[in-house]
Amino acid sequence: GGLRGGGGGGGGRVAAKYLNSRESDVFKKSELLYALPVARSAARRADAVVLVEGYMDAIALHAAGVENVVACLGTAISEAQLEMAARLSPSRVVLLSLDADEAGRAAVRRLAQRGTLQRLDARGATTRVASLPAGCKDPDEAVRAYGRAAYEASLSCAEDWLLFLGREAMRPYQAALAASRAAGGAEAGGAEAGGAAA
Repeated sequence: GGLRGGGGGGGGRVAAKYLNSRESDVFKKSELLYALPVARSAARRADAVVLVEGYMDAIALHAAGVENVVACLGTAISEAQLEMAARLSPSRVVLLSLDADEAGRAAVRRLAQRGTLQRLDARGATTRVASLPAGCKDPDEAVRAYGRAAYEASLSCAEDWLLFLGREAMRPYQAALAASRAAGGAEAGGAEAGGAAA
């Protein structure tokens, strides 16, 4: 049993602390993917590979039966890792399933700002971003709380990275508009109450 794959170094979890190996000339985290050997055949069958941020996410997903999953090794996602992931899928489809926090969203923005996603597009890859089920902070929590079917449904709804970033760019304006409408409604309600009292 157990999930294995890859050599060099890695990490372990002891009393809720992660022990990560240091980088060396032969162990470069930005050039490796956790679980790549065991995800290879499933990624080929699914014609897509899921890239998560942490290997605990990968372990939980593999245990739940989602086997086309690879993970970074505690570093920011690199172009080399995305290219390795894309090669696992015949159609070069990568699904980013990142943590549902600002750090996860910022990771996608950084990849675009560095031109990484654009270069992958130019090389024939398709990168999509999946949103986790509501209330879940990471893929590990999502699959434990809602199960494999719900998690895979979130993957099937993954959107192109450019659409994702466009929606993210609109988020502050949508929040401001909602707040403005709420304030306007409260003022209108107060004015009506005042008129009725008069």
